[in-house]
Amino acid sequence: MKSKQTEKLVIGRVGSAAGLRGEFRVNLYAAESANLKEGKNLLFRHSAEKSEAGDFEALCKSVRYQKDKPVIKVEGVEDRNAAEALRGMEVYIDEADLDELPECEHYVRNLIGCTVRDIASGNDVGMLTDVIQNTAQSVLEVETADGKEVLIPAVDAFMRNIDEEGRLIEVELIPGFLDV
Repeated sequence: MKSKQTEKLVIGRVGSAAGLRGEFRVNLYAAESANLKEGKNLLFRHSAEKSEAGDFEALCKSVRYQKDKPVIKVEGVEDRNAAEALRGMEVYIDEADLDELPECEHYVRNLIGCTVRDIASGNDVGMLTDVIQNTAQSVLEVETADGKEVLIPAVDAFMRNIDEEGRLIEVELIPGFLDV
């Protein structure tokens, strides 16, 4: 009997090999992620530009941290050369394997498409298209009804409420924030 297929979600990218026994670093896309664990089945896939290379699926045998970055060992990768061959591949896990988040925390993928509303004016700013996380603070990327892009810092000064079920993010913008 076949088990129900779940969606695969990208959690990071394979970095450099670590040592001689097949371990390698993973650069996680979420800074505080605990989803990479021993015993989880992982899928390794090259990005679109290298799509001719095949996917590789393996069980995670161990996870340790070195300078706050995970170093993992997976089945079938037994030496440094095999680990280096995975470099640059994206790492995926099953959606069902995602950890439950603490209250008031959200997976970005669940927020994409939410309406962003300015509670100061009562007007909709637009739809959330992305959350940029490689800056000093996260930034909401919002597409307005007329197709323009608005960037809103995801800081306490602006963020008021996230209603994931209602698909609404409420922000309080300062006067003139949206004026160009």
